[in-house]
Order: sequence, then structure tokens, then C-alpha cells
Amino acid sequence: MAANPVINIVIPQGSDFEETFSSTESDGSASNLAGFTGEAKIKKHPESTSSTSFTVNITGATGAVSIAMTSGVTGSLSPGRHLYDVRLTSSAGAKSRLVEGMAMVIAGIST
Repeated sequence: MAANPVINIVIPQGSDFEETFSSTESDGSASNLAGFTGEAKIKKHPESTSSTSFTVNITGATGAVSIAMTSGVTGSLSPGRHLYDVRLTSSAGAKSRLVEGMAMVIAGIST
């Protein structure tokens, strides 16, 4: 897999959320993620002891990794700037970070 990019995301509080990322090799081809598992979390700051997890779905042969939260989960997030990352684990146990960045949680009026 190529170096992990920094991608900022916006999460509307109280709404369903989903974002899909593509894992590519250094030559630009899609990574084969068959057998990989994923985990993704959001925190207010890196040292925070509390976090909220995303649901992670991996489409092996295409290198697509999606993260999602239901409206009930996003409704419990505090508005403002947070940090997130998506980590993958190969079937051999090797861990890598696919993507990371800032997650801006936008307060809802009707939450």
C-alpha cells in the first residue's frame, strides 16, 4: 500500500454518515485487501482516553474501505474538531494506517 494520506471529513451530527476510501499501491493499482480487517476511531484529541468507533467495511479486491456511523452514534458526538484514523490489519497480523485526518462534527439544529 502507498503512504497514508491525510483526508479531512465532515460529519453532520444526528445524521447517518458514510465515507469510502481507496487503497492503492505505489504504481496506482488497487490494493488487494482480501483477508484484511479494519478499525476506525474518532477522538477529540490524540491523548483522549475515550473514542467512538466507526463501522468498517472492506471490499477486498477493489481496495475500497468504507467507514460509517448511524445517526444515533453521530448524535452523541460533540460538535467541533476531532481526529480520526482508519487502521488495517492483514491476515498475517501486519498493521498499517490507511488514512487519517480531522473530522469536523457539525451541530444539527434538529437533533
